[in-house]
Parts: sequence; C-alpha cells; structure tokens
Amino acid sequence: MPNSGTGARSTTPSDPPVAEFVTWLDQRVARIVDDMFAAVVAATPSVVRDDADVRLLREALDSHMPLLRDAAQSATPRVDVQLGRPAERWARHLARAETDLADLVLAYDAAADVIVATFAAHLRESGVSDARRADALETVLDRLFRYLRTACAAATAAYVQECELLRQRDASDLRAVIVDVLAGTADSTAAEARLGYRFADAHTAFVIWGSHATSAELDRAVARLRAVARPRQLVAVPDGPTAIHGWFSGGDVEAWVSGTSGLRLALGSSHPGLAGFRASHREAAETCKLATRWVDGPVVRFDDVVVLALADGTPGLAAPWATARLGALADPAHSDLLQTLRIWLAELGSPTHAARRLTVHPNTVVKRLERIAALLPVPLDPRSAVLRVAVELAPLTRG
Repeated sequence: MPNSGTGARSTTPSDPPVAEFVTWLDQRVARIVDDMFAAVVAATPSVVRDDADVRLLREALDSHMPLLRDAAQSATPRVDVQLGRPAERWARHLARAETDLADLVLAYDAAADVIVATFAAHLRESGVSDARRADALETVLDRLFRYLRTACAAATAAYVQECELLRQRDASDLRAVIVDVLAGTADSTAAEARLGYRFADAHTAFVIWGSHATSAELDRAVARLRAVARPRQLVAVPDGPTAIHGWFSGGDVEAWVSGTSGLRLALGSSHPGLAGFRASHREAAETCKLATRWVDGPVVRFDDVVVLALADGTPGLAAPWATARLGALADPAHSDLLQTLRIWLAELGSPTHAARRLTVHPNTVVKRLERIAALLPVPLDPRSAVLRVAVELAPLTRG
C-alpha cells in the first residue's frame, strides 16, 4: 500500500462518527474494493478490456483506501491528495488506451457511490438511532466527498498530462515523416500508412497560424477546417508553438473563419500526386510568410500573393514601379479604394459583381471608381495587366 499523501495531520479517530467509519473501513476493505471494482466495470465497461486492465484498476482502487482512511481522520477540513502510484498509473493508462476522460470521472463517481451506499447500509444494519446515523453520514460523507473530488482532480490532471505527452510524441514522429516526404527520402507506402493519407490525389496545403496561438486553439481551428471543407482526407502537423501545417484533398474552405482566437489560414494551390504534395506545401509556406508581412484577412491563398512572391526577391525594383503606376492610390489612406479596385479588376470590371463581394450598392462602387480614376496616373482599364500587377504589388509600396 502507498503511503498517505494527504498533507494534513491525522489523529486517532476520537470522533464517534469517524471512529465508526474507520473501523468499518478496516474490517471490510477487501470487500469494498471488490464492490467498487464491480461498480466501475458496470458503469464504464471500456476501462476493462483485458487482464492487464483488470490488474491496473484493482491496484488503483486498492491504493485509495489508506488515503481515504487518512482523509476521514484529518484534523483539518482541507484535503490535499498525492495520488498513489497505482492510481496515477491507471489514469495515464486510460489516456494511452484513448479512453474518454468522461469515463475516468464516471469511474470515480461509481466508486464513491459504493462507499456511500455500503456505509449507509452498515449503519442501518447496526441498529443505531436515526440521529446517530444522520450524524455519522453527514460527518463522514463531507470528508469523503472532499477526498474524492480532490483525488479525481489529481487523476484528471495525470490523464491530461499523459495525453499531452502522447500528442507531442506523435507530432514529433509525424514531423519526421513529413520532413522525409518533402525531402524525397521517404518510402511512400510506409509514409502513407503512418500519416493515414494517400499521395495519389490532388492536395491543397495549408498553414494555420497566429502570433499568440495555443495548441488547443490550433487544434480547434483544424477541426473547423475539417468541418467546413469536408475533405476526402486531411493530415495536420504542429509547426512550432504557434502554427500548424497540413494538407487536404477535396473540399472548399470559403466558409472557414478565424474564430475568436484570430487565427489565419494560408492556402497553397491544389496539385496532384506526390510532387503536388510538395509544391502546394511550398506555396502555403510562402503565402503564410507574405501574408504575415503584407496581406490582411483570415484566409489568404497563394493566388492572392503570387505576384508578391515573384517580386519579393527584388522589392527595390518592384515597389517604385508599382508606386509610379498607382500614384496617390498607394497611400494607406486610400486602402478602401485600393481594395475596391482589386475586387473590380478580379470581377472583370463589373460594378454589380464587385458590389456583391464588397456588400455595398453598385452605385457606391461606381462612385468609388470615379475617385480611383482621378487618383490613378494610368488609365482605369479592367483589361490592363499592368494595372492588375501594380495593385497586387501595392503592399510593397508601404515599406
């Protein structure tokens, strides 16, 4: 049996209700553990799949008994629990077995119910008066539930910690596979099996990132992406503490939103096969880099930054060229007009289609175009490739 870790001074059970409970517990400890085991298995069958599960559960239940005894005798109302090693080992085992955390909590509830019911039955069978029975139950159950609440919290913490360790190990393993795939040194069949992802498909790479993102927020963002896109397949791997990258096949992410965490999504183009898997990743990574510096918005595609990507190596040439063609429109004060121009060009000069995307009236777009034409040093022509490129290079003009 493990030593007590209550942290509170234990005393001789001079209080009659406590003495009654401790004596009962000492005399029936083996039977109580058996009853708790049966109750836990009945309430949560998933925790016992084989003989090893049976052994770990019994050891965990048994390890609580001396701690529970000490908690009942504690001279102070506070109960601090350092789980016995068997109980902590069982909680971590459930995490490794991918058992739901809810089952761990339910198991503790089931075990507590057994102690309450059997102690109450003992008091009834002892023929004690109603007043004495009520006093014993009130005193003991208060300490019992404080212990069980604290013990369950400690077990939950061990479970969550083990899950995080497993997640980190799995992510490290996946990253190693991805590195080999991108470098062209991986065995494709083995990599597909490890990733659960087929390379014989068309792939869209993505990066989800935020300057202060947490792993939980990134996981939820990937879940949103999966729910929105409904892809045929998806794989995601953490990329440092504030980003996660991955690939999916099929699906549409137009409805993806950043959520309250403000995370952003960078997307590569869709490319087929293993070569496409690598190409789309390069595009998504470049999109993320450029979007962080130059482009706003929750979703940024490679098509949105491809001109910036081509000019990024020679900004000293690209920026002055774009400034000369945008004129006053390059001033940050006219960012709304520049956005209107960008969308109007993308919609092939249609004020109606541009207004729909901007969620304004078509007449508003027409008035903005009149102001844009007055600011531009070049003709306002929706067919002008020069104007399109200048608009895409506008972020470079702002330093």
